[in-house]
Amino acid sequence: MNLLNLKKNLRPVSLVDSIYETLLEAIVSGQLPHGSELNSVSLAKQLDVSRTPLREALLLLERDGLVHHTGNHKARVAEFTADDIREIYEVRLHLEAASAELATKRISSEVLAELRSEADLLNQQLKEIDWCEKAIAYDLRFHETLATACGNKRLKDEIHRYRLLVRSFCVITGRQATLKQALSEHIAILDALATRRPSAARKAMAEHIASRLEEVLKRMADKA
Repeated sequence: MNLLNLKKNLRPVSLVDSIYETLLEAIVSGQLPHGSELNSVSLAKQLDVSRTPLREALLLLERDGLVHHTGNHKARVAEFTADDIREIYEVRLHLEAASAELATKRISSEVLAELRSEADLLNQQLKEIDWCEKAIAYDLRFHETLATACGNKRLKDEIHRYRLLVRSFCVITGRQATLKQALSEHIAILDALATRRPSAARKAMAEHIASRLEEVLKRMADKA
């Protein structure tokens, strides 16, 4: 494992936050696999930082449930069992379904039109080599935009925290067929939002999260 190629992401504005984001990217991408040990001496050397801001960044990752410290005080990337994943997605389902319901009353027509335009464009670009990367990027924007549009900062922050926990699973389920299905689910949510139907938006989002959970568990079983 070598993080030198990620060092360019470190920004002087907030060193702790930059280290946090760099390690988060490594965890999400699988460069730091679930269960792997995070040696502070080695990481500090690779990122060319002192151990103090690194420790602070690791504490932030622990707060977000992405890192845990063992009995001997060693830090490891969190491992998730099937039951852990079900619980995480169940919380996501309730949070994001509520967010979608609130967003029907608060999201602007301009933002909705932009999200729908991007979704339609993706449907037209299925044969492009980088389509999966574009679809994953759209998925991130879609959920972040709806969380913001709900108008409740505490709800938005909780959604963000739980989405951090599942971002690495988005990578392992990033096949085109799966992403196409997710895109169609996004469009169903957008349709409910555009027609200002709160209960329909809640239901569509809940079905979307449940569908993603089923796919993650299936992929985990295939890899076992």
